[in-house]
Amino acid sequence: MHFLENIPNKISKIKDRIASHWLLSVGIVLTIFHLVIFVMVVLQPGRLPVRPDSGIFQYAGWYMAQGGTLYTEIWEVKLPLAYEIPALLALLSGGNILVHHLLNVMITIIAAVGSGLLVSLLVHDLTNDRGAALISGVSVLLLPGFFYLPAYGFKAKFFVTITALLSIYSARTERPMLSGGAAAACVGFYQAAAIVPILAVVLSYQHDKVRGAARAVAGGVVLTAIMVAPIVLSGATSAMITEAILTLFIIDTGHVSLIDALVSGGRYFGVAAPAVLLGGIGILFSISDYNWRDTWWITVAAVWFGFIVFFVDYDSYPDLIPGLVIVAIGVGIIYDKFSWKHGRAVIAGVVSICIVVNLILVLSGGVIAGIPSIKSPQPLDDLQQRTYQKFGEDGEKAQIQRPTVQYLYWNQIESNTCHIRLSGTEIRWLHMTNKPWIDKNCGDLQTATEHIG
Repeated sequence: MHFLENIPNKISKIKDRIASHWLLSVGIVLTIFHLVIFVMVVLQPGRLPVRPDSGIFQYAGWYMAQGGTLYTEIWEVKLPLAYEIPALLALLSGGNILVHHLLNVMITIIAAVGSGLLVSLLVHDLTNDRGAALISGVSVLLLPGFFYLPAYGFKAKFFVTITALLSIYSARTERPMLSGGAAAACVGFYQAAAIVPILAVVLSYQHDKVRGAARAVAGGVVLTAIMVAPIVLSGATSAMITEAILTLFIIDTGHVSLIDALVSGGRYFGVAAPAVLLGGIGILFSISDYNWRDTWWITVAAVWFGFIVFFVDYDSYPDLIPGLVIVAIGVGIIYDKFSWKHGRAVIAGVVSICIVVNLILVLSGGVIAGIPSIKSPQPLDDLQQRTYQKFGEDGEKAQIQRPTVQYLYWNQIESNTCHIRLSGTEIRWLHMTNKPWIDKNCGDLQTATEHIG
């Protein structure tokens, strides 16, 4: 009986200890979620699986480490930093492709965990509330794909979030050069994050006027120079401009309707959708209940990435990740503004239940549509020949068979064409320009300029 009477006191002490070590607690929870998925993936029979989008980053990195040239020998639409990181890891791996893949998994997990930690730091900086900081940091787990994707290889969206958050946090803590460098890196991973350098410069100006803004710009210039130097030295500058800049204005990549985006987004969040709504309400609170000079960037980032998802670039749940971290910040804000003690407990309970159920659903085999599940890798024999469809010169659909990027990657095979991934955008480009699938040299700037407008 005495033991039972002490249970509330013991629970209170545990809660106090967790709250006093809020940042460590966030890091532990996020790391556990990621490691559980990674261990389950490793336990699957056969080689480790790689997602197709992770495969192109890692294959391009391996290829570049062998002396290959990005953009001329590999057609890709992202800026170079998304491929240079896997290239550096390829050099570190010493030519061992399994080690290379594991390094990509490790650094992506670090980026994901780091993103959650930075969310916590930002919310603590805004609210000075340890509980709000803790609940916001773990709220990045509201999207099951957030802790699922890193186990399958390199994913640029996690580097978008960690660099964007680092840029904002650095600007708010009066480190403008670091803020500008992180903002430039963010765009180097994802062009649609172009709002982040603007946030970095304006926030730096708020804290140190022209001097702060100038230092932020200088940091961005330095990082950009480092990022593009290998491309310039390899003679692929015009090819980069063609594929990573002009293509985005020439090719209609397509997007879903507003209703379809809302429905599919809700499906991808699964049972956590109510907690996401709480985060949305928190973003509204950031407008009305705080000094606007401290929180304006939250609204701007939310509107920007909402616009990107609804009207520009939304193919699947990875595209929700940049917006997810803004929602997580919103969860921390609504927790901070809830003065009713039991209301805070309800918010913490809802978020906790949602993320635990998310983990259970992922581990249970995807019993709910939209929730990713642990799957065994396809045998390499099945990946040796994949049928792709394209439009022929007469407008009729044509088919071609070729190995997938995963097959090329695991077998360390140099492709006989610069068109490796054959994404929807790439296929539309080939159709529009009447370029052959077997092109050896990509990035024709003249062809791109002829199709502008």
